[in-house]
Amino acid sequence: MKIGKISTLILSLLLLSACSTKSPEKKEFSENNRTNLGIIDTNKTTEPTSTVVKPPTYDEVLGDFQGNYELLEFIDMMVNVHNFKRNELNRIFSQAQNWQYIPQTRTNCAANITQTQQGKWDRYRSCFVYERNIQRGIAFWDKYADTLARAEMRYGVPAEYIVGIIGIETAYGTNFGKHRVIDVLTTKSMLGDRRASFYKDELEKFLVLTRDAGLIPTELMGSTSGALGYGQFMPSSYIRFAVDFNHDGVTDLWNAEDAIGSIANYFSRNGWNSSVSQVAIRAKYKGQRFRGKKYKKLKTGYKYKYSQYKLKKRYKIKPRTKLYYKGLVSLIKLPRATYDELWFGTHNFRVITTYNHSSFYAMAVHQLAQTVKKRREESY
Repeated sequence: MKIGKISTLILSLLLLSACSTKSPEKKEFSENNRTNLGIIDTNKTTEPTSTVVKPPTYDEVLGDFQGNYELLEFIDMMVNVHNFKRNELNRIFSQAQNWQYIPQTRTNCAANITQTQQGKWDRYRSCFVYERNIQRGIAFWDKYADTLARAEMRYGVPAEYIVGIIGIETAYGTNFGKHRVIDVLTTKSMLGDRRASFYKDELEKFLVLTRDAGLIPTELMGSTSGALGYGQFMPSSYIRFAVDFNHDGVTDLWNAEDAIGSIANYFSRNGWNSSVSQVAIRAKYKGQRFRGKKYKKLKTGYKYKYSQYKLKKRYKIKPRTKLYYKGLVSLIKLPRATYDELWFGTHNFRVITTYNHSSFYAMAVHQLAQTVKKRREESY
């Protein structure tokens, strides 16, 4: 009996061992067949298959400006005249967006300026000459005092007016613009803007200057007109007036030192007279508003110039403080809430208007410049 039970037990163990043993050949065959049948083994970890996406070759312009015949002609010109690579231009313009379809926002300041004449100067001035911007101007001047002094010595333009321009244009670098320059210039030059020819010329110069300076044209931000850098130069002005003032081999108007030298160079080449120390002086006249029969023959604005002697003799208009400038002056009217301010603008006031053709603009530059200068001197 015992021998029989032992024999039965051994036989059972041998059968169990045989059932649990699998040959490698059967396992391989089994896995191959499961794969061929599309059966997924949830117990097995596998790496995901990556799909290789080939980059576009840009044999043509894609995107918002695809098929625009004006743009195709422009690309031909850039290839033939400036030796650009066609595929590179196709790539740039494929990334450009129709600026008209990009949501635009207007600041409350910009909206207020367009209201009635009465008090218009108060609203305009408040957009630029305010405490925070004055403090930014003082800090900017302190930081770049040596560069500003060097620019003044080289070009004869007082440091405060360089500081004034940068404060009006970009609030000392806090706002270079919220729009891609490539979008603005491409849209305005290729989609029927009334100044399309002007913007096409600016687009041409923009592409040339970015290539020469090693800048990426699809990344640069600017104004609604496509202006660039601290001083908001249009591309044509960038090419004509920008200088490498820090001597690093690159003319970069997003660099404060280059911007300082470039603004001074701009004013110098547009006729700034270093011997004229006064830009604008407040004038006296009879009445609260500069209008009516008495003054109807006197046109105001930077375009018109008058003899100081004639203004004093015939119209009883004279400076409130000593005016050392002996040349012809412009009459600058600033409509305030309850009265009109009247100013004499000298030759250098008119030079500031070459930067922006507006008497309000030039006066804002002047007042911010003088305010920052006075407050900075008082702090020492």
